[in-house]
Amino acid sequence: MRHFGCLVLTILATLPASAQSTWESHTRTGEYAFAVGETVRAEQEFQAALAIAQALPPPDQRLETSLGNLARFYEHEARFDEALPMYQLQVAAAEYRLGGDQPELLAPLIGLARVAMQSGDIPAAEDALRRYCTVAEATGAADPNQNWVALAMLARTRTLQERDDEALEFQRKAVAVLENAHGPTGVERATALESLAQMELLNGSPKSAEALLSHAAELRADDDEGGSIAAMLTAAAKTAFGAGEFDIAERLADQALVAAGGEGLDLLPVQVVLADIAWMRVRRGSDNLGDLFLGASPGPELDNAYQKLMAIHGAMTDQPEPAVIRENLSRLAQVAALQGVAEDSAHWQRLFITLERELTGADSAEV
Repeated sequence: MRHFGCLVLTILATLPASAQSTWESHTRTGEYAFAVGETVRAEQEFQAALAIAQALPPPDQRLETSLGNLARFYEHEARFDEALPMYQLQVAAAEYRLGGDQPELLAPLIGLARVAMQSGDIPAAEDALRRYCTVAEATGAADPNQNWVALAMLARTRTLQERDDEALEFQRKAVAVLENAHGPTGVERATALESLAQMELLNGSPKSAEALLSHAAELRADDDEGGSIAAMLTAAAKTAFGAGEFDIAERLADQALVAAGGEGLDLLPVQVVLADIAWMRVRRGSDNLGDLFLGASPGPELDNAYQKLMAIHGAMTDQPEPAVIRENLSRLAQVAALQGVAEDSAHWQRLFITLERELTGADSAEV
């Protein structure tokens, strides 16, 4: 029996050694093929290495390596449904080998969460991210470059579940960690700030959103691939407007208008936002022009609204959506009535009726 035991130990000792060179050969060949774009060969080599690793006595780190290689390969190829089980098995194998919370778990956990999000498996992503945070807190070994991504992803999962207060807190934490990260690009930093600004406008501190967006604009301006600052500010202005923060929306839209001019972009999208804001400040409960004339009270706000509506009227010659022109004509007629300018109100109302007839086929009396 003693000789038999020695024989078993000898076999177990020699099998991994004999498999080592073959496993390494497949792994290295797969890595090279992947690097040069030979994806079919890379997949074959990674699968061959995994088959060898699965036959090794556990726990063996080569199994985790092979699972991770295939997981990353499938993720790169956007084959997320195939990448997901590879990451899940990699995490399970690592937990079995390590026996507890260890820094080595962080990378496969964030990979698992990333792919689960891409696959639409939000519960799996959330589980992986919670586990990531537990390990990160227990070990204190989380890389800020990775940690902020995990927190931002947690914010995203909460948003998808309409748990907006929790999403806001996670995004705040992500932005705080981002300050100490050295890997993210200016655009990535700007995007994180913009996401937080949108959340603050809707569910947090709207005033703080302006400072966040100002910083984001600076980051985009300093990045050669920073994208449009005007588009960013216009989107934020729309959010602020929808949240009823008209003063903030107007300031953001004014900044967007300047940025759009500097970028040589179409001014109409931001002009529409400014017109919407001005209109909301002067609109009345009735669209009956006779009633509006009776309550006419000219003033700066009405003048501003008329100016903003005129700005987009002149820019909408090629507007493909007649309903947008229709709405603007109706608003112009109402504002002119509130100003007490009957001739202008009648002019816009005639144009409105003409367009309405073209759209619906109704006669003037019906309109």
